[in-house]
Amino acid sequence: MEKGHFDCSGLIYAMLRSNGIMWGIGITDTLVKQGKRVPKTGLQVGYLIFFDSYKKF
Repeated sequence: MEKGHFDCSGLIYAMLRSNGIMWGIGITDTLVKQGKRVPKTGLQVGYLIFFDSYKKF
């Protein structure tokens, strides 16, 4: 991948690293597993939100 070009998980990984947060390999599954579930009523500005966007056939 060319420098400065990201997919969605790569962008999050680069943003975290640039802010001193070192989170494993920059793939979505890793980021989801290292985070914690928060109820909708507990969401705050700045939280990362992951959801399943894959269609089930």
